[in-house]
Amino acid sequence: MKCALGVPLLAMLTMLLGCGGYDGPPVGSVSGVVTIQGKPASDVVVEFTPLEGGRGSTGTTDDSGRYELIYSSNKMGAQIGKHSVTISGNQVLDDSNTNLMKPKTSVPKEVAETKREVEVNSGSNTIDLEYP
Repeated sequence: MKCALGVPLLAMLTMLLGCGGYDGPPVGSVSGVVTIQGKPASDVVVEFTPLEGGRGSTGTTDDSGRYELIYSSNKMGAQIGKHSVTISGNQVLDDSNTNLMKPKTSVPKEVAETKREVEVNSGSNTIDLEYP
């Protein structure tokens, strides 16, 4: 009898988890402006990587250097907690070889190698990133 009871319970748990029963860890919305040498950095990729492990978040700056992080295809923001932050130039597919990417924008090497540590809290977070 234990087996007969366990199968429906397992099926119900599978349905709950498969149908949005688990929404992932809590996230906070994150946006800000990236500046390099006092100027807005456009078309730059911003990456937040949780120090405690988990999914990272990314965003790309607009012409004003403004970014907003994306956690997943249906969730904006970043996991709550401490993160390592890096920025890099954006890339596009190379027209001459569709298997390769080529730089669309670049970031000075010393800026790209700079890692910052920031904290994401629940709710709304404005995290501006200024690089000399």
